Amino acid sequence: MKEPSLPDSRFEDTDNLSYIGLYASDLGIRAIDSPVKIRILDMLARQDMAFEDLVEGSKRAKSTVSIHLKDLAESGIVGAKSDPTDGRKKIFFLNALYLAGADSSWRGVFDLDMYIPGSFSCNGDPGAMFRFLLSTIRLTLLNQGIMIDPVLKLAGLRAGKALYPCIDAPEIETVVQNIARIWKENCLGDVELERTDPLTLCITDCFECIDLPISGKPACAFESGILTSFFSSFYSNRMTAIETHCYAMGSNLCRFVVLEQASPEIS
Repeated sequence: MKEPSLPDSRFEDTDNLSYIGLYASDLGIRAIDSPVKIRILDMLARQDMAFEDLVEGSKRAKSTVSIHLKDLAESGIVGAKSDPTDGRKKIFFLNALYLAGADSSWRGVFDLDMYIPGSFSCNGDPGAMFRFLLSTIRLTLLNQGIMIDPVLKLAGLRAGKALYPCIDAPEIETVVQNIARIWKENCLGDVELERTDPLTLCITDCFECIDLPISGKPACAFESGILTSFFSSFYSNRMTAIETHCYAMGSNLCRFVVLEQASPEIS
């Protein structure tokens, strides 16, 4: 089964000098502003990789990649293990938690007044109130160039564990029906099962992103975390919910494909 393309890369432009990523390892929290380091970490966040693959993916010289890997390893952000197919080689992996990012090029890029109303009815729909509060936080941070998607996904993973008993069922179709019912009852969106192999869900009127500006990238990190937690529990295996379509990408729905996770989540 071919894995769908991942449109949520934080670092499509590897020469973006305005971006800083925050990573937490056993040695503490470190800010990374090198475009090459950021590209390497983005690749390792997706899967463990051999040195040659990192060189190819970063489009940099072997000596350059080697220097950056050494620095990242000394900072505790990247680890290495022996290649099971060739003991002479190493496989590198992300050994830290990506906390957040800051991109100065995003500061003031859109008008907050266009997305955050100046007044709001206090006697309206509770779901609308929740959506208003969440989007106000996200939009205010985003307009200052601060991205908190990693933290939102962690929050979603924890929320998913607490909510799983509400949707648990023996069959996957029933699980999705329970998710759809809870989302509908709480005005979080309309959930539909597109297919079971790979498991694919479509959500319209998504609470997390429908009020956000179009950025060209997926924005439902919290919901992705919840779905990841749900289906990891159901399958008793590490799964990940990958968002392939999103209102923030200009789509008319949010679409999640659930796949087996190549490497464990850091929690």
